[in-house]
Amino acid sequence: MLCLIYDCKIIKQYKRLLLNGVFKYEKFYFCDVLFLTIILFLFLSTNAQEVPASNTYIVLKNIENIEIREYRPLLFASYVNSNSGNTENSSFRILADYIFGSNQNNEEIAMTSPVVINLFNDNEMMFRMPEKYNIQNIPKPNNKDVKFIETRYTQKAVIQYSGFSNAEKESKKIEELKIILDKYGIQHDGNFELLIYDAPYKFFNRRNEIAVNILK
Repeated sequence: MLCLIYDCKIIKQYKRLLLNGVFKYEKFYFCDVLFLTIILFLFLSTNAQEVPASNTYIVLKNIENIEIREYRPLLFASYVNSNSGNTENSSFRILADYIFGSNQNNEEIAMTSPVVINLFNDNEMMFRMPEKYNIQNIPKPNNKDVKFIETRYTQKAVIQYSGFSNAEKESKKIEELKIILDKYGIQHDGNFELLIYDAPYKFFNRRNEIAVNILK
């Protein structure tokens, strides 16, 4: 058995070094993936209070291979990267920096799952905030471009798939979801979201979903 012995203070220092750009290899995709793997491993190893995603919704019904869910009101930290290039990695770093403590309270916020990417809005990335926070008590970010979004009770149609997600898979699942919804006369707003549940270092049994809001 491999035993990992670490000092939490040292790990926190490494997290801060990583996010402050000590390891600047953004031109290489492999190094970007390695970077995300390291910071997610370090963060999850010291922040075990993750809120299960299943606590945020109930399944109303199943239609073929999709679920109709009702989500309770949620609070998200969001970031839209207006720069070109590998925007998802850059957005992740900004939001990870915020929950690692780059906020006015210097408070670490628990990582939650899934990470949400709004495919309709310049790939806006969103981290769900733990249940104890609301718009009044959430620590204010040091980065003014990190915004907060409050949602209401929402019904979504969701289709799940495995493996590492990519644009081709996402387009295929969006089309599959559209066909099923059209078949059953279910109207939606056309604003599709990508939900990523697993860290980059998980290679098997990965869970991804495409979701869209249902119009009542």
